[in-house]
Amino acid sequence: MLFGMVSFWVILFYFAVPSLPGWAVKNWIPTLFSSSLGIEMPVAGPMSTITIAFSSLVGVIFGGILSDRWIQKNLRGRIYTGAIGLSLTIPSLLLVGLGHTYLWIIGGAVLFGIGYGMFDANNMPILCQFVTPRLRATGYGLMNMAGVFAGAFITRVLGKSMDSGNLARDMALLAIPVLLAVILQLAILRPESANKE
Repeated sequence: MLFGMVSFWVILFYFAVPSLPGWAVKNWIPTLFSSSLGIEMPVAGPMSTITIAFSSLVGVIFGGILSDRWIQKNLRGRIYTGAIGLSLTIPSLLLVGLGHTYLWIIGGAVLFGIGYGMFDANNMPILCQFVTPRLRATGYGLMNMAGVFAGAFITRVLGKSMDSGNLARDMALLAIPVLLAVILQLAILRPESANKE
């Protein structure tokens, strides 16, 4: 049973917590680009979206290749790759949230995309190391549900932050729960095989 597995709860937490900045970036980064850089929304929207999408693609490809090679030598290779990706999102949230120059904000967005892509490419492979094929679809469905709930929550919270003038600060503060997710993941997830049967 999934809910009786400590590793599944950690994976669920590890998946849901990064959904907070994941959805925050998808929903609010054009507004943040516009306000922090003083550019119009018709420029900020495409600039932020293209930056995140392209860098995420790079992260997915790099993270997938790295993980596939690393697991050949170390069963925690996928976990380490996901943790590296999530760790990259921590400084990126600070740069995007607190930056006021193109270099800081766009650099932070690129770093976020690469890191999130590396994280995203390894979610299902990590789940496969802990959950049997019989329960994987249920497990991944629960992970997605938790991610969507986290996204709905943070979208509302950051809407209030925008109204109160604290969007940038609160975006940067999302680095804290991500750091906690990385620490838990590294401390607790210890797979016994590359693919649990």
